[in-house]
Amino acid sequence: MKNQLLSLVICMLVNTSFFYSLAQSNQDNLLRIGTKDSIYSEILTENRQIWVQVPESAKIATNHPKTYPVVYILDGRVHFLSICAVLNQLAPDTVPEMIVVGIENSENRTRDLTPTKVKEARGSSDWVQDSGGGEKFTDFIAKELIPYIDKKYPTTSHKTLIGHSFAGLLVVNTVLNHPELFANYIAIDPSLWWDNEVLNSKLAERLSDKKYKGKSLFLSMANPLPPDTEKDLNVLVKDTTFRTEGLRATYNFTKIASETKSSTLQFSYKYYENENHGTVPLISIYDGMYSLFPWYKMNSRFVDVLRNPGADAEAVKKAFNERYKLLSKHLGYTIYPEEDLLNNLGYMFMSNDPKKSFLFFTMLIESYPKNANGYDSMSDYYISQEDIKNAIKYVEIAYKISGDNYHKEKLSNLKKK
Repeated sequence: MKNQLLSLVICMLVNTSFFYSLAQSNQDNLLRIGTKDSIYSEILTENRQIWVQVPESAKIATNHPKTYPVVYILDGRVHFLSICAVLNQLAPDTVPEMIVVGIENSENRTRDLTPTKVKEARGSSDWVQDSGGGEKFTDFIAKELIPYIDKKYPTTSHKTLIGHSFAGLLVVNTVLNHPELFANYIAIDPSLWWDNEVLNSKLAERLSDKKYKGKSLFLSMANPLPPDTEKDLNVLVKDTTFRTEGLRATYNFTKIASETKSSTLQFSYKYYENENHGTVPLISIYDGMYSLFPWYKMNSRFVDVLRNPGADAEAVKKAFNERYKLLSKHLGYTIYPEEDLLNNLGYMFMSNDPKKSFLFFTMLIESYPKNANGYDSMSDYYISQEDIKNAIKYVEIAYKISGDNYHKEKLSNLKKK
């Protein structure tokens, strides 16, 4: 036990030193998130600013083209860093790595994000004179921005749209009227009070349409009252004053969406009693992203097969095939088992279950045939089996790919045996 504990401590110290050195040598890179880009819109007849973050793994050479799902977030100047931070925390174990596209909406926000034109809202007419441009702005996203991003960046067809407040209103309008544009939607404390709750009108009838099949919406609600007052949602929705207008409208949407049994939309929502309209975005983004990909996490059946010493290599292979077939189906493109996962499992089983070890290294080579790593690991497997002939064979392949002195020296040493 002492030796195990010592090894663990040493491992932690080594990793800490490594990451500290990495931080020291890449200080500038650590502070840089995303790049600024722009696109001229013929639909809007104006230039639009965007921010784009591509996962670091895109820079790593691999056998398969590195392509990623895309998250589009409205009010990009405000929320771009938040979604990048959430993905940094959750990917790639809980959600897939994704490209982030932040869309600027600081100017003409009411125009771009409201789905209908109104003469007056909340006692004033001046600020809503240009309202109702939401459909036009959606056209810009669908017909100009998405094609531009797909052409310039390594994207897949799987897309998510996120918006807060008026932007959340546009998200709900998009999922109701243009569900084909995105697979997932996150509406953060959306302004569903707009135009006398126009989006709640005939909502149950709309949701019965089968075009929402395979689409997911996560919606959040914040507490509109001061923190030292009422928090109970059931009490708040009975309040008829102006202060709870937004909450009541959003609650009406959640009630209808939840109770429409014929709906094919995968809908979930959460009320944050301790968050207000301004503080709710970050936690909503985290919870929303977490909830939208339940099928991505390793389920207990998959893990149990790996842990079960009685499960043979064929059972393990079947579990892997089922998992990655499921991921590929949901995301719409082929997903391969992670290289490090296969490699680590191969070494883990090398001493006590050689058949499983051989399986994982075989899968590693099949998934990443142009990488030297799998062939080098397979040579170690054959060394453990005292099969020097095959060990040499696989090191030769690894050396041919990498040209590294490590493989050259390893090959030389093996030939001396």
